Amino acid sequence: MSNAAEKMIGNSPVFTRVVNAARMVAATNVTVLISGEPGTGKAVLAREIHSASPHATGGFKSIGCAGMDESALEAELMACRAGSTLYLDEVADLGLEAQAKLLHFLESIEGGRSGYPNVRVLASTCSDLLQLQQAGQFREDLYYRLHVVPIILPSLRERADDIVLLLKQFTAGLARRHGRKAPRYSVTARNLIKQYRWPGNVRELHNFCERMVILMAGTIVQAADMPVEIRRDASATAKESLFTLPEGGIDLFALEGDMIRQAIGMSGGNRSKAARLLGLTRDTLLYRIQKHAID
Repeated sequence: MSNAAEKMIGNSPVFTRVVNAARMVAATNVTVLISGEPGTGKAVLAREIHSASPHATGGFKSIGCAGMDESALEAELMACRAGSTLYLDEVADLGLEAQAKLLHFLESIEGGRSGYPNVRVLASTCSDLLQLQQAGQFREDLYYRLHVVPIILPSLRERADDIVLLLKQFTAGLARRHGRKAPRYSVTARNLIKQYRWPGNVRELHNFCERMVILMAGTIVQAADMPVEIRRDASATAKESLFTLPEGGIDLFALEGDMIRQAIGMSGGNRSKAARLLGLTRDTLLYRIQKHAID
């Protein structure tokens, strides 16, 4: 399981688990649902699964689901080549009529019906499909057709240990692409980069690196050279710290488990509400509940 912006890069434990799961599922033909915040690399992961799969030589077809009606979707589905991989980008954006078309297509290829291509299906979403399904906005039968093997991509703030690695990889690759001398970063600038919350995730970090390669080529980037949103975020974080680390330190694993238990208690056992209290997606919370063996 590639150009830095088009390859999954990272060493943090939460990220490594995702990559290992992707490698295992790539060797099969099962449907995979990739979820995660915008900019976490869902399409990149889908391509990596495809490239490591038995369908690697059969082509990779990506369909953007946003704004696609049932007729356009049906035409795209029937144009798929046998032996290829079909990637449905942001499948939650399909309307109910288009969802019905997709369900029929999935049932047909799984049943090996004549006239339907044999394709491997991958789908992605940045929405909570289960929550949409429970609200009547996503078909229950389609949800379970897609939710065979779920893979949750962590946000960049959940894999903060990878930020410096990604910074180096992106900067070096972009410097080569643009024919520029790579900038370097002062200690203060690097600290700002590590403290920033990166709401746009890996995509935002990549864009930042490209900006610095173009505007600060061959220089040492100082704190004053950083984008205003990064400097402002660091300042706000310093002023609004929610927790002060005691001198003796803490058991971070135990603290996380305790916060999850409190959120579940405050929400009356409602996992979706507990996830919102913790600023997590429901699937991420479920993963952490399993990690802490919480009943």
